Amino acid sequence: MYNKIYERKEFMIFQVREGYIVYNAKKSFQEGHTHLKHFEAAKTAIDLVIRKKIPKSTHGYYLTSLIRLSEDDCYINKIKELMESRVQKGKKDKYYNSRNKL
Repeated sequence: MYNKIYERKEFMIFQVREGYIVYNAKKSFQEGHTHLKHFEAAKTAIDLVIRKKIPKSTHGYYLTSLIRLSEDDCYINKIKELMESRVQKGKKDKYYNSRNKL
């Protein structure tokens, strides 16, 4: 199938043409895999899911990848809550320092 280059517990990383596929063998391939561009990001995703840690400064795609890899409903719900709170906050206006002239 693919060229497996890394394995930790039930997780595997396969190298593909445009990056890497991370797969959780305890889930079906359709539901338990994600595509990432960098090998280190793929390894970090595995580590985060195993330790049930949530990165605070990552974009939505990476958080969605963690959801796809995890089987823990509590962990998945925490990530979804973080994503939802980011949507509710919305994009902040740029700050301009206005100088008052006397």
